[in-house]
Amino acid sequence: MDILFERRFELLWPTLSEIRLVLKHVLRALNVKKDEVDAAGLVATEYLTNLIRHNQGSEHHILLRISQSSKESYRLTFIDELTPYNLFKNNNSSWTIDSGALVEGGMGVELIRHYFKDADYVTKEGKNFFSFPLKHIDRRPTVIYVDDDVTQLALMSAYLKEQFQVIACESIEAGWQAILTADARILLLDHKLKIGTCEPLLEKLNKSNLKSQLSVVMLTGDDSEEVIHKINRLGVDDYLIKPVKKNKLLQSIERVTHRFAYLSYQTTFESTPSKIHLQNDKTAHIFGSISLGNGGDFFMPINDECSAFVLGDMMGHGLQALKESFAIKGFISGFLATGLPYQNMLAALNNALYKQQLCKSSLVTLAICFINNNKMFWLNAGHPPPVVVRKTGELCQLTGTGPLLGLAKDHNYTLYETALDDVEHILLYTDGWTENRFTDKDEISELNKIIPNEYQSKDEFAHTLWQNSQVTLSKEIDDASLIVIN
Repeated sequence: MDILFERRFELLWPTLSEIRLVLKHVLRALNVKKDEVDAAGLVATEYLTNLIRHNQGSEHHILLRISQSSKESYRLTFIDELTPYNLFKNNNSSWTIDSGALVEGGMGVELIRHYFKDADYVTKEGKNFFSFPLKHIDRRPTVIYVDDDVTQLALMSAYLKEQFQVIACESIEAGWQAILTADARILLLDHKLKIGTCEPLLEKLNKSNLKSQLSVVMLTGDDSEEVIHKINRLGVDDYLIKPVKKNKLLQSIERVTHRFAYLSYQTTFESTPSKIHLQNDKTAHIFGSISLGNGGDFFMPINDECSAFVLGDMMGHGLQALKESFAIKGFISGFLATGLPYQNMLAALNNALYKQQLCKSSLVTLAICFINNNKMFWLNAGHPPPVVVRKTGELCQLTGTGPLLGLAKDHNYTLYETALDDVEHILLYTDGWTENRFTDKDEISELNKIIPNEYQSKDEFAHTLWQNSQVTLSKEIDDASLIVIN
């Protein structure tokens, strides 16, 4: 059995998010179909959640291995050296897959068997092996090709069909629908159409969270300097001058997908600690994109006493949003050195963005929070306002937000405050945490469905809430981060 991927992780709660990210990228790279990638994410999450709970407080590691078991299938395996815990034997829950209820630690066997009936747990030579096969594989990546010339559609499809699944679209509207619904890797566009160009489709794509998932190749019959500059400004990965020969087309697609894959699978981002101790005996538990350092969400303690911090969210997600966040963090770090009040920093950042002195192609929401004398104060530029869980169990979203940074010159942001005497937990999060799970619904009602009712410690509350909020991997359309302060 050939090992295709192998990596060792610490068995800690933040690792759960990291492993989900690895599965999302690596399984997709291996052409595992989207539904099975989602199923693998669900099962891995359930298994690791149980494993972490049963080994809380101990320092252990787990090995993730993905192997090729045959020409038509892979096998995903988790290996540990812990005291054996056979989920199939130790789970006595009556929970069923159709119940729709969240049961802590009770969904394991039914959930795993529903998706992977051949899942296995064995112990040998002091090691435990939990594994399941991945069989739904189409090794041909998907290409979306947009061209309103049916002859060209037929020709290019013939060039590509042996190595790729081709979705042929005769309009930019059909192309956009394919982008939304197909798990495609490559977008192939003919620049000039009978009624206009493909530029509106690219502009729409660039404003969405989907650009990071696609490599874009443009075909053009006009090699003038003006057209080539315009194409490059639209963010294409490569362009080809028509007429296009088959070998040139395949070489271009191979080149851009390899470059894209290299960027997508980097995992050496600067991460944030999963737990930061704040003033007033409070702790910030940090989950998601912030803790992994792999996107545009960021968290910065901004004083030595750890009583104040910044939570930011760049528009978009992935590597591009991460790069944009560096400029904002650099500005904040430089301003903090002046010792001026936080309100001044927000006003200065707002004016810098208004004048397009930084982050010209992105937007950012920002919340600056600090805790003093059992009160929380915050300045808010377009960010979701904090949510508090009172000691009575009541969930309440606070009021207090201002406009996005850079929309208006010299805006004075309001300082909001709330007493913490009757507050048990404070929730701060980026838009993706709620948008990945639901849209156009009452946020507090939806949050009430996942708030833990029973927990032994503040740590357990935070970890259980994050666990309850996880979605299938394909629904993670935006960076999602959660901070629980208690």
